[in-house]
Amino acid sequence: MVAMNSASYQPQVSVVIKTYDNSQCAVPGTPTLKELLVATLRMLEVQTFLPYEVLVVDSSDGDGIAEVLQQYGPVQAYHLRHVPLVMACFSYCHAMNVGVQEAEGEIVASLSGDATPANERWLETLIAPLEDSLVAGTFSRHIARPGVPMAWAERLRLWWRYRSKATLVRQNDHVFSNASSAFRRVLALEVPFDESLNELEDYAWAGAMQQRGYRIAYVGASEVYHSHTVSSVKTLWRMAYYVYLRAKIDAARERRQGPV
Repeated sequence: MVAMNSASYQPQVSVVIKTYDNSQCAVPGTPTLKELLVATLRMLEVQTFLPYEVLVVDSSDGDGIAEVLQQYGPVQAYHLRHVPLVMACFSYCHAMNVGVQEAEGEIVASLSGDATPANERWLETLIAPLEDSLVAGTFSRHIARPGVPMAWAERLRLWWRYRSKATLVRQNDHVFSNASSAFRRVLALEVPFDESLNELEDYAWAGAMQQRGYRIAYVGASEVYHSHTVSSVKTLWRMAYYVYLRAKIDAARERRQGPV
C-alpha cells in the first residue's frame, strides 16, 4: 500500500470518454450510452479535482452523441469538446489514440462510454500516484452499477479483480484497464496503444511501460461504475479467453525484448 498526498499534485488533466450511440441495440432495462454520457458529464462537474477539459471521442454513425452534447449546454467546470470519428474506422484502441493526440493536458484520464465515476474523488484519487515520476499509469476499482441486473459470474469477476480498496503499485503485474485509467500523455505519444490488438491493448501498454522501468498503480479509492449484463456463460468464456490473450501478448513481448 502506498500513501499519496493528492492535494499537493495539481496537473492539467484531459478526460477522454470513448463512446457511440447504441440506442438501437441497448439491452432493455439498462441505460443507453447517451444516458450514461450525461451521468458521467454531471459527475465530472462535481469532482474535487476538476479536469481541464473533457473530450468525447464519438464513433457514432448518426448525430445522437453530438445532440446530447448540444443539449447538455455550457459547462463552467471544464472545457467540453466533441471529437467525431468515422464508425468504419472504429476500435477502442484507435479512439484512445485519437483522444491522446487531441488532448492538451499532461495527464490523460480515460473513461469508456459505459463507465461512470462513482464518487466525487474519482479523479483526485486516480491521478495521485502519478505524483511519483516512476508511475506511468493508474486504473480504478470497478464496481457494479446500481439497479442494473448482473449475472453471478460478472459479480465474481468484479470481486476477483477489483476487491481491494487499497492503492497498489505494481512493477510486474501488467493488469491495466482503460475503462477508467490515467496516464502520462507524453508516454502514450511515445508508445501509442497497439492498434493491431483488438483487445487488451491497455494490458500490452502497461507491460511495455513496466519493461521501461515504470510502474502501474491500481487505485482502490477511485471507484467507477462499470459492469456488464451478459450471461454467466459469456463472462466465463471471456475470462478464459483473456487469460489466453494475456499469455500471447506476454510471449510476443518476451520474444521481442526479453522478459520484464
